Formats: sequence, C-alpha cells, structure tokens
Amino acid sequence: MNLKAVAHSLVTKSIPIGRKPNPGIVLARKRYGKIIEEIVSKDYIDPKKFGKEKLLKKLTDTDYGPLLVPRGKKYFVKKTVGELSRLVYSNVEPDCVKLASLIKREVWKRGGHIAAVPYSSAENREHLKLMPWDTSAELPPSTKLSAQSNDARIFLGGDEDINWVRGLEAKEKLGAPASQKIHQITDKRKVRWCLFGWPVPQKKYFVSPEFYRKTFLNSIKATFTPRVKQLCGYYKKALQGANKIRIRADDGTDLSFSIRGRPILLADGIIDMHDLRNGDVGLNIPDGEVFLAPREYSANGVIIFDYAVIHGFGLVKKLKITFKDGKVVKFSAPGAGAKIFRKFLAANTGEKDRIAELGIGTNPAAAFIGETIVDEKIFGSLHIAIGNNTGAYHGKNTASSHLDMIKIMKGRNGNMWADKRLVMKNGLPLK
Repeated sequence: MNLKAVAHSLVTKSIPIGRKPNPGIVLARKRYGKIIEEIVSKDYIDPKKFGKEKLLKKLTDTDYGPLLVPRGKKYFVKKTVGELSRLVYSNVEPDCVKLASLIKREVWKRGGHIAAVPYSSAENREHLKLMPWDTSAELPPSTKLSAQSNDARIFLGGDEDINWVRGLEAKEKLGAPASQKIHQITDKRKVRWCLFGWPVPQKKYFVSPEFYRKTFLNSIKATFTPRVKQLCGYYKKALQGANKIRIRADDGTDLSFSIRGRPILLADGIIDMHDLRNGDVGLNIPDGEVFLAPREYSANGVIIFDYAVIHGFGLVKKLKITFKDGKVVKFSAPGAGAKIFRKFLAANTGEKDRIAELGIGTNPAAAFIGETIVDEKIFGSLHIAIGNNTGAYHGKNTASSHLDMIKIMKGRNGNMWADKRLVMKNGLPLK
C-alpha cells in the first residue's frame, strides 16, 4: 500500500485539514470597531497610505492571529490561520510510525498545525498501573485544553493487547468521568475525528496473523469503492423516514426499537460538506456502514451478538442481551464472557448500558478478525452499540464508553424490518 498516497488522501479528502477563518478578527472587531472591516477587506495594508501605525502594530500580536504580518514595507492581512490537529499513533507498528510522519507533512503543507503523540496499550497499562489510585481520577489541564483547542483528532493504529486493563478496572473506573468530560467537550465543539485502524502486531490473535493483516488492509482499500457507496445508499433509502425497526434471527433474537426522527448517516470514508452541515463530523477507516441513534428508551427484546471486542477487557462471544425500555437489564455469555462484560460496565459511567446505535455493515472485504473497526463493517452483519451517542450520532446518551456489539445476519436467517417492510433478508439487501 502506498503510504504517501494514503496520507495525502486522508488529509485532503477523508478528514480535510488545513486553514480556518482567523478567530483574531472577532477579537479585533470587539476592541477596535469598524476599522477592522476596512483592514480585512484588503489583502495588504500600506502603513504609509493607511496611517494608524500604532493600531497596525497591535494587530501583529498573536492574540489577533496575528491579523497582520509584516512583509517588505507592507502588512499582509491574515484572514485565515492553520487548523490544530492531534494525532495519536501506534508506535509498535513501523507502518504506523511512517504513516504518522507522512500525515504530519501533509498537514504542514496545507498550513495546519499538528501535535503527534505515540501510543501503545503496553505503555497505557504501565501508566495506569504506576500512578497513585487517586491520580487516575484527574483530568490534566493539558488534556482538557487540547480538547478545547483541537479542530481535528486522528487516532492511527490500534491496541496490541486487547486485555491491557485487566486487573486495573478500579483505576479505569475512576478515570471514566474525565473521559466522559472530554467526549462532551469535543462533541459540543463538533471536533472532526478519524479513527484510522491499522494492523498492529497482536499479543493474541483471534485469526491467523496473515488473515488478520490481509483482511485489515483489504477492508481499507474497499472503503472507497463504488460497491460500498451503493450498499450504503440502499440502506439509507430503506430506513429513511421509518419509525419502528425489528430485528429477528433463528437463534432467538427478537429486538425492536424506534428510530423516529433520527437522521440516517452514511459512513463511506469521507467527511464532506454535506456531512458537516448535518453534524456528521467523524469517520472510521476502514469504513462502510449506515448508522443511526435509536430512540434511547425504545428498545425492547432479546438479541444475541456473535462478537463484542471490548478493548482493554477482552473478547466476548455469544453475548445475549435483554433490553427493556432501552436499557440492558439482563445478559449472559459462555465461559468468562459475562464476567468480562460485567467488569466493562462497572468500569464506566453515565448511560453506559443504554442503546446508542444501530449500524449496518457494507464493506464486502471485511471479515471477523477481532478488531471492531473491521468487524462492524462486515457486509451481512449489523451491530448495536450501548453508551455514548452524542455528537455525530445525534443521540442523547452521555457516557464514558461506546461499545459496538456485532451480529452476523447472513446465513443465520437474520432479517430486519422497517415499519413492517422487510429491508434485510438473511443478512442481505433485497435488491
């Protein structure tokens, strides 16, 4: 895969990052009035002709952007400034390190600013393990300031150890309110985000390493194909304007909920102007799904999920959940699955156990590999999430977590109705 082309496409198309209107103009208007309009209407200011040299000098201060930048004997009028991005990337995978470097260069070329932070689940675990228990409850000012300042956020890579929280759940729970606060800040500010999954070396694989890497990379490539767009278009049209959704399968699944008034969102690997106008500010790569936020108190019934990959806690298979009025009221799973799920719920805060999302996978290259970002895109599957669904989802739940749980519908007589109209038969669209 051409990493340079990937970085270019990410920054210019998928999550465009570059310039934004200079916020210093607003401050200058408040302080100096209408004369700022005259300045902003020009590209250059000649101080000899314009006069008011004291004011012009003040506007070169960075508090105003700066609004004016000396260039030769004139001042250049800076109507835009660089956007600020935060890039968190896996440092255990050479391709991620290289791709992070290329992403930084693309942002720089477009006049943006970017802070890059290396990440590994091993170091995350070490951090959680070594800090005093009460420190885990803190929200560092720098983290909060970053959430209040960034225009875009990118996470590149993934966890090399799915169980990195094991034995430290109590500390993780203390930090949950801080995580929830960050969600609230970024959602309110409509910060654009991209979760760019990449195959990183796994401590424990659920499939062969070769299949894991091949499937991951093929899913990334398939994200931008016409087939994915076609499938997304079908399901968006099928669900548009519907009220009640019903999901049934031969394993005893029978779940119903309302989607009345909720927007049907397309995840096709690109944030365009239409998405931004609708408040859809986030995306995954690999991508390929249609998703929405169900009415949070409307879900009733039973559903059995094939996979719930809970990063930090482990993999739960055959997770059976009973919803009542939107809330998880009962659950079971073979082996240690129920224990893992219980620990996950205990470690989080807010509406962590309330329905948050319905998603329908539309990526034909995706298959189960134990990575949610790929698994939830499987064509012939759907997923239900619980937890936070504010921001891009247009929901009302606030929580420190968002957990996607995947159900394979294809080959399982998995059917879905929208207002009694069959829109998915045996996991597949009707046309």
